[in-house]
Amino acid sequence: MRLDYHMHTTYSDGRRNLGEYAAEAEKKKIDEIGFSDHIYLKKRDWSMDHADLPKYVNEINTLKKRHQVSIKTGLEVDFMPYGMEDLMQVIKPWDFDYLIGSIHHINHWLIDSEREIEEWKKRDVDEVNRQYFSLVQTMANTQLFDIVGHLDLTKKFNHRPKNDLSDLLLETVQAIGKSGMCIEINTSGLRRPCREAYPSQQLLKMCFDKGIPITFGSDAHTPEDVGAGFDKAIDAVKQVGYVEITRFTQRRRDPVEI
Repeated sequence: MRLDYHMHTTYSDGRRNLGEYAAEAEKKKIDEIGFSDHIYLKKRDWSMDHADLPKYVNEINTLKKRHQVSIKTGLEVDFMPYGMEDLMQVIKPWDFDYLIGSIHHINHWLIDSEREIEEWKKRDVDEVNRQYFSLVQTMANTQLFDIVGHLDLTKKFNHRPKNDLSDLLLETVQAIGKSGMCIEINTSGLRRPCREAYPSQQLLKMCFDKGIPITFGSDAHTPEDVGAGFDKAIDAVKQVGYVEITRFTQRRRDPVEI
């Protein structure tokens, strides 16, 4: 089964409306898609206006009736170690199939933003990774989310740790395992300077060894990127031993054959 649970529309920082993504998915014969626009503590130029949530959910529900492709309703929730209770109250009234929890910030630095890329020159890459994966662990421990987004996002601009951080990665994988979350195979890394899907093959193998389930997401910001890189990603997960991927319905997991 082919599914793509990570795509962004004009509700956040995507470039096209929801219907164009659904049409592209049908064209590419993808079985199931899910919309996951960004939502953050406050409205930003890359995130949803909280007031748009009813319109967002209703528009997705309308699309479900108009398209043959199976469509799920999701969000990518930008996790911060404070203020999440208020944000989750905003989300709570709506019937989501899944919530992706993602780390994009270290304090107030948006680590994956090209507009803030110069900040990397001022930072120790190993320390950035320690801070980042510590936040992933904190996020996992909240048990608020279903999917870990782009697990090793710190490599986006091809900044790689100088030292072996395997112990830190293992701690993070263990926290994810305890949380009951799955991870996404996010193929957008193949289109970034790192030229590698998230997570790396090393990290993916750690997840497999701990029994952590997987799903797939292109992190599309244009319809053209829907399902991009999936053939390569499928080969990668099969190499480490995965034979199933995870679907979600109303926050319940359903394993299906890849």
